[in-house]
Amino acid sequence: MIQYLNPTQMEQNKKLYPITFNREKEMHSWGTEKFAIADLGIVDPTVKDGWLAGNTFSDIMETYIERVSGEEIYGYYGRQFPVAVSFLEIDGQMPVMCHPDDEAAGQRYDALGRRTLWYITEASENARIYLGFNGEMTASGLYEKCLDGTVRDSLNVIIPQKGDALHISPGTPYSAEGHLRIVAISEASAITFTLYDPEGNPEDSHVADAIDLIDYGRTDISSCLKRSGSQAAAPSSGSRTVTADSQLLSSREFSVKEMKVSDPVKVTAGNSFTIYVCLEGSISIQVPSKNESGGSHMENSLFKKGDAVLMPADIEEFFLVPTDRD
Repeated sequence: MIQYLNPTQMEQNKKLYPITFNREKEMHSWGTEKFAIADLGIVDPTVKDGWLAGNTFSDIMETYIERVSGEEIYGYYGRQFPVAVSFLEIDGQMPVMCHPDDEAAGQRYDALGRRTLWYITEASENARIYLGFNGEMTASGLYEKCLDGTVRDSLNVIIPQKGDALHISPGTPYSAEGHLRIVAISEASAITFTLYDPEGNPEDSHVADAIDLIDYGRTDISSCLKRSGSQAAAPSSGSRTVTADSQLLSSREFSVKEMKVSDPVKVTAGNSFTIYVCLEGSISIQVPSKNESGGSHMENSLFKKGDAVLMPADIEEFFLVPTDRD
């Protein structure tokens, strides 16, 4: 039996814990997007287990936002949880899309923009990712290419491999096709401009709405794609070699690191939440706690490949302990 709590019933002083959510699924012509952590209004997943089980992300934010996000982040973003994590299952041809930056999204839609990092977990030989223009483009040229369906011809083509990390900046057109499995980490924003949809009507394109928000310069792929442990490797490089800690993205909005956890790691959270996605193997997150008699013990939460977990800022110290060799 699950007891559903509304925000007024939740216990303000009860200890928070590593939180996982039931995934919300969105079906598309190109495949599926499963939201693991998201506060998007139209997407509002529920907590999977623990004493918060059954409550939605927005329920938790209404009561615990400062304890979940951290004081500094709460002071800047208010009740908007700023980061979303989803899992893309692409088995077709994705539309050509782009997103606004924070300034434009805030002025026009009172929302966040969308900076994104894609981490490739599976890619077939025929899979392709398209990112940014391969030469200088103009607004009129883009408009014509979106209407006649040739816009992909003007984008850089990447042959993706498992372990690739791809940074998609606001204003940069992108697309994908073939069999791909991707972990997508982004700002929490649902604002998407569809520039060209092979399955849709060209007249339904959002290109007119996005025309002044797009970066028309040539995109340097070496600055967007990370491979083979290199900080900016060329697209022809091999798969990634993970060292103890590889920085995949560091931006004003959020940062992403890749970790290989071979031995227990002590983590001091500081004043911010942290999100972990388990790419391989399994791991135990151990949080120091005290029982009713005041004795110290560790509360263990086990996570396996494919799991995403939100560590609230309220948990100041915890340990990552590998339970699998890889």
